[in-house]
Amino acid sequence: MNANTIPTSILHRPQGRVLVVDDEPHVLAVAKAILDSHGFDVTICDSGEQALRLLADARNHRHRFAAVVLDLTMPGGMSGFEVMEAILQIDVDVAVIACSGYFQEDARDLCQAIGFADVLQKPYTLDHLCATVRRCISSRDKAAQPAHA
Repeated sequence: MNANTIPTSILHRPQGRVLVVDDEPHVLAVAKAILDSHGFDVTICDSGEQALRLLADARNHRHRFAAVVLDLTMPGGMSGFEVMEAILQIDVDVAVIACSGYFQEDARDLCQAIGFADVLQKPYTLDHLCATVRRCISSRDKAAQPAHA
């Protein structure tokens, strides 16, 4: 079967809903473009407060996000750590990826102990962003599947 005979619905199957939260407009634009081009349904916002409203609304309308890429340092509002704590109150099943340009060596272990699914160092590459989001969504999907006896 070649690409001309594969139904369009299979070629463009959504990879999952992703929320990207960052206070830098250019980071939001780049992340959205990258993830959109790889089949993700992407929503962007520039504050933790707005992210929490979007997550709650998505949960209430049964159209949850599969993953959130969350900048940890957003001046003037909630920190990424505060947002993460609130996300866990809204939707414990969403895969939250900590994103920052300021990670130290032990950041991955610390972030995962807090509840983050993974960490993403800025600046990130197209491949690293997509692979991290896919891996986190896949891990959450597998964890949500019931075990067979």
